[in-house]
Amino acid sequence: MLPIIRNRLIGTGTGIGRNSTSKIASTSTFTSTRTISSSSNRILSQRSVQTHHTHRLFATSKSIIDIAKARSTSREFSVLNRASVGILGNKRGYASVASVDPKTHLPISPIMQNPFPPCPPLPKASPDKPVNLILPPTEDRPHKYFTLKNGLEVVVVSDVKADKSAASMDVGVGHLSDPEDLPGCAHFCEHLLFMGTKTHPSENAYSQYLSSHNGHSNAWTAMTSTNYFFDVAPDALEGALDRFAGFFTEPLFNEDCTEREIKAVDSEHKKNLQNDVWRFFQLEKHLSKPGHPYGKFGTGNYESLWSKPKEAGRDPRRQLIEWWEKEYCARRMKLAVVGKEDVETLEKWVKERFESVPVRTEGKPEVGPDGVRVVFEDSPYAVEDLGQFTFAKPVRDMRGLEMYFPFPDTEHLYQSRPTHFLAHFLGHEGRGSILSYLKKRGWVNSLRAGNFQDAAGFGLFKITVDLSPDGLVHYRDVALAIFKYISLLRSQPPSSEAFNEIKAISEISFRFAERGRTSTYCSSLSSWLQTPVPREKIVSSKWLVEEFKSDELSAALQLLDPRRAAIGVTCKELPKDVEGTFDKTEPIYGTEYTRVKFSEDFLREAMAGARLDDLQLPGPNLFIPEKLDVEKFEVTEPAKRPVILKDNPLSRLWYKRDDRFWLPKANLDVMLHSPILNVTPRNAVLSRLFCDLFTDSITEDVYDADLAELSFSLWNSHEGISVSAGGFSDKLAVLTETMLKKFVNFEVDEGRFQEIAEATRMNWKNFAMSDPWKIARFWEHYATQEVVWTQEEKLRELEYITAEDVQAFGREMLTRLHIETLVHGNTSREGAEEIQDMLERVLKPHQLTESELVAPRSLVLPESSQHIWAIDVPNKSEVNGSVIYHLHVGDPSDVTLRNHLSLFGQIASEPCFNVLRTKQQLGYIVDGHASASQGTMGYTVLVQSEKSPVFVESRIEAFLEELKETIENMSEEDFEKHKVGLIAKKEEKPKNLGEETRRYWGRITDRYYEFDKRETDVAELRKTTKQDILDVLMTYIHPSSPKRAKLSIQLKSQYKGIKFDSAAAQPLIESFVKAGIAVDQASIQKLLSSNPDIESVKKFALGVIDSAENVSEDTRQALKESVEGLKGTSAGASEEEEVKVKEGNVFIEDIHSFKAGLRPSKAAVPVESLKVLAKL
Repeated sequence: MLPIIRNRLIGTGTGIGRNSTSKIASTSTFTSTRTISSSSNRILSQRSVQTHHTHRLFATSKSIIDIAKARSTSREFSVLNRASVGILGNKRGYASVASVDPKTHLPISPIMQNPFPPCPPLPKASPDKPVNLILPPTEDRPHKYFTLKNGLEVVVVSDVKADKSAASMDVGVGHLSDPEDLPGCAHFCEHLLFMGTKTHPSENAYSQYLSSHNGHSNAWTAMTSTNYFFDVAPDALEGALDRFAGFFTEPLFNEDCTEREIKAVDSEHKKNLQNDVWRFFQLEKHLSKPGHPYGKFGTGNYESLWSKPKEAGRDPRRQLIEWWEKEYCARRMKLAVVGKEDVETLEKWVKERFESVPVRTEGKPEVGPDGVRVVFEDSPYAVEDLGQFTFAKPVRDMRGLEMYFPFPDTEHLYQSRPTHFLAHFLGHEGRGSILSYLKKRGWVNSLRAGNFQDAAGFGLFKITVDLSPDGLVHYRDVALAIFKYISLLRSQPPSSEAFNEIKAISEISFRFAERGRTSTYCSSLSSWLQTPVPREKIVSSKWLVEEFKSDELSAALQLLDPRRAAIGVTCKELPKDVEGTFDKTEPIYGTEYTRVKFSEDFLREAMAGARLDDLQLPGPNLFIPEKLDVEKFEVTEPAKRPVILKDNPLSRLWYKRDDRFWLPKANLDVMLHSPILNVTPRNAVLSRLFCDLFTDSITEDVYDADLAELSFSLWNSHEGISVSAGGFSDKLAVLTETMLKKFVNFEVDEGRFQEIAEATRMNWKNFAMSDPWKIARFWEHYATQEVVWTQEEKLRELEYITAEDVQAFGREMLTRLHIETLVHGNTSREGAEEIQDMLERVLKPHQLTESELVAPRSLVLPESSQHIWAIDVPNKSEVNGSVIYHLHVGDPSDVTLRNHLSLFGQIASEPCFNVLRTKQQLGYIVDGHASASQGTMGYTVLVQSEKSPVFVESRIEAFLEELKETIENMSEEDFEKHKVGLIAKKEEKPKNLGEETRRYWGRITDRYYEFDKRETDVAELRKTTKQDILDVLMTYIHPSSPKRAKLSIQLKSQYKGIKFDSAAAQPLIESFVKAGIAVDQASIQKLLSSNPDIESVKKFALGVIDSAENVSEDTRQALKESVEGLKGTSAGASEEEEVKVKEGNVFIEDIHSFKAGLRPSKAAVPVESLKVLAKL
């Protein structure tokens, strides 16, 4: 697994929680983080590349092409490990190692103590000497580090060219510090801090201010940290800091919001109940040793945060305030601020607002569970908790194996980074690697390895693979292969050559680091301040590997001992050699599992078995760049668009020399247009398999290039085959040509065909178990596009496809193509033309006709129509449904209308969240945004909710009706703020080469070729009035409009039985407390984890009453009557669900007939002649 961040952006990647951007993207099971997010009305792809990493107990299956696309983040798991742990060793600082068995190269007994120096406190900077941060040479923004009088550490950054300012506070306390009797407290605190301060008491004052100034905010809660961050228009930074500082000095914890926000936490938890990532994460915590903080339930829910405290006579709000007053203190806080002002002004602003944060740590130890630096040094697993297989039953159909070893903290070992070194070998994908060996046997398709360390004080080193059906049969052999590779690695001293190679790549990465988003950089900086490294190395230590220390590397290797490993296996059914059933249940999520001890024979083979000849350590990396020169030239202003260097019936070449970033990097994007890839479901399956099989076949060839920050990927899309290559330009063309030659001559391997087909089959089958909002989004796309194939249609075709069919289709597919290319970066015009000539020479396609190159079109909803497509949620255990409420507005080529719609979406965004999510509590996932597809645009509201879709739709329409008054009453000043904010967003400059490439490639692939779209939009927005926005609302969106075209996708939960309404149980809980009846908490958790119906809850409560002692018969009878009065909710039963569909709506009975009656949109055409853009 790649141990170094590829194409590392300065400040890229923190765990994502509360978010308010406008784009919704899937959360991949394979890459989801485990940080707990705050109340969010958007869902982002949570690929966490630095401090927060995937934390799954067991592997999941995923398509090969998706793995390839995620490769840039999925290998980065050892990069920024959080926290430190330690047990005192000898005088040298390293624990003494017992005598080593010469056969196994392992100590006689497994090492269960920390072999490294103990976890240190955070270093303190000298008050007499300024800290000069070591920054990448590409970083030209002035940075200043300082410490406030109260001990709060700060970094401010002056960026005079900033189009966004930002700030982030990282609080060094997380859910491992939750009170034992208030699980989810830290997460709940994170939610409630957003709901008003004494100076700004309105519960949406903060979000409203940011929204009206082109800003957004977010937060996440991890195990030993909580991170809050925002970005905002540069001129609005001081006002944003005013509101932000109150979180940490004067939060209201408003009583009116308390229960409502607890319900938001509960909704967040419920959306995760059917998510295997969260289920297996909690199972991993559950299997830790009793009493260890790692076993806590960090998300929290209604029961843990409201019902149980009330039952025990406690006030959860008061308890939360007491916890905040104890845990949120200055010396645990780290602040980062980026603004256009000079560092002296930023420092002044910070001191004025944050020096009043109380200290509260007087008398505490420097390090410890209640220390100034919160650290949990005790390992979460004792020796008796290890040496076992855990077989866990997933919700989805998936198979996987994950091996993990408890690890001490290594964050302070920043010079050698031992877990980084281990990940380099164990995660390698080249020849002789674990992955190569297991793939050849048909047992796995993918592997990842690295140190997962979200908690200060301990971590887990993991090796994770998916399993084929045959791999599940051979799960022991898979595990043994991993152990034997570790033995091979341990059989010789740590390689200084490999270390120097890692070091060289890290230095190149640091030297040419690129900027990321300002808010992300701030979030990263504040997190980095929590690490125990010299203050001048806060930034550089996240890139650089400094010194080869054989003793540290050897000590880390000794921890990879089979006797101190645990292995999780994901499977729907137990392997045949495992006796019994899934006889145990994790109490929070209800995951079924069973455990089996490693046998003596298995351990003996793992420790001293015969070597596998096919396993070899990696050789030298030939892709490390050597030529890193950049030819810089005079530029008055960077060019705004690429130019055409070649345009003929066979191909078109777009080119732009980098004139902004001056790095030795380049990006190459190619679309091989083909008219046959998606014309039938069979062709869609064949093209997917061909590209996935090819991607799978080149894993060993491209891995070293990946390590050296040079990427190559290929996948199929609706219109053609996408090819993307990027990184250091030195060897980019050679890599691309080599891979394309392999593509043209690719021969399908029968064995790999079976494995990839099975992985694809599983991926499509599991779609039905996705989150309801994701399923609804697919069906909206299906209903409004001309050609889309369902998973069921593709699965049917998959059953009849052979390896020979895929091979034949590949040859046909490559026969006729149109090649469209963008070369962007450190490449000359001649170099770009050589690349295009190479593409034509290698691919040798016949040309397409002009009609075959017409852009795809969407289906347009008819004017004056209201349609509802009601669909059942496939997963019958899913309590949530979803509504996507879409309104067609027009053609995106209409410049005036698209900008009026865009500004409407900007204005409506915050009220949508505030009304539907915060006030009405429809569900955790709420989103309203302007949307666009091929040839159409509109406004969309998305809600995932336990409430009936009909009721949710009625609330959406009520919100849209209220918007008229909201906008009419908006002052001109507030309207101008929104307009200026949206203009500022469109005027934002690209932060790095990749972002600029994506902008250009987006304009090419949307087929409008409108490279000056942002400038055009800004000019139009400047003319826009409030009346224009009201006209959009009343013409296309308002429910009273006679012209509007509406389609809602209503996904209804099939959950049977009456759902228990926990809020309705409050009087009963109070009665139990008054009667002196105690309830076993473990029993309650087990009951609630099953999503109980009302009858199950009644049966449980009556049993408690019957078994209670010292209770009078009158009291007993009264309590039983209260139990019988408990209420629940079921379809059509509650008052809210008696809402009827609004008159005029038409239910879609036959989606195919509905689509047949829609007219297609106009296809995209260039907004100006391509000849104007040509430079022939």
